[in-house]
Amino acid sequence: MAFREASAEEAQNGSLGVISGTAIVFNAESRVIDEYGETFREVILPEAATMEFLNSQDIKLNLLHQREDTFGRCINGTEGNMTISRDDKGVYFEVQVPNCDLGIRARELTKAGVYTGCSFEFYPKAYDIEEREVNGKSEIKVIHKELESIGAFTLAMDPAYLQTSCSVRELHEQTPEAKREKEAAEQAKREAEEKALEEAAQRAREIQLMRMKTNF
Repeated sequence: MAFREASAEEAQNGSLGVISGTAIVFNAESRVIDEYGETFREVILPEAATMEFLNSQDIKLNLLHQREDTFGRCINGTEGNMTISRDDKGVYFEVQVPNCDLGIRARELTKAGVYTGCSFEFYPKAYDIEEREVNGKSEIKVIHKELESIGAFTLAMDPAYLQTSCSVRELHEQTPEAKREKEAAEQAKREAEEKALEEAAQRAREIQLMRMKTNF
């Protein structure tokens, strides 16, 4: 992640300068993540974040995953003070830092080296799970092939990826276990709805039969 002082034109438009960095790293394993009793690593494939997909998202940039500390935004790739690009290695951002208290904080803490990485918040859509044993311990590797959505990039102090100064994301509640629980709940809901429809149809048949007997 890097900071650049504003040019004369940028300063005239109210920018304190530019913060740029890598929000997503492709084909790289994250550090070990331990959430909800599961230990796993994550990998983001390039096809999970195409430029077409990125340009369909409303992506915010905040500090430490705090929505109220948002100071950048890219709406459908065309609006806002942040631009997004990608190549075969990852996804990058560049934000014009607004001249406000939050912008000053982001600028100064980035310059001071307090914020050393970047994470991103997302909902998974399609992924593969590999189970393996590492140093005698069971470990899960989650390979994301497609994302449902990206909500935000965030400046972070404890990034999940150590390969670069910026990382994919910090801990997020969308673990494989949470995904399975969601799918199980949706299946249970569908079964309950089908049962309710069948019971309603059975009651309707019984009422119709009673009417036929009465008329007879």
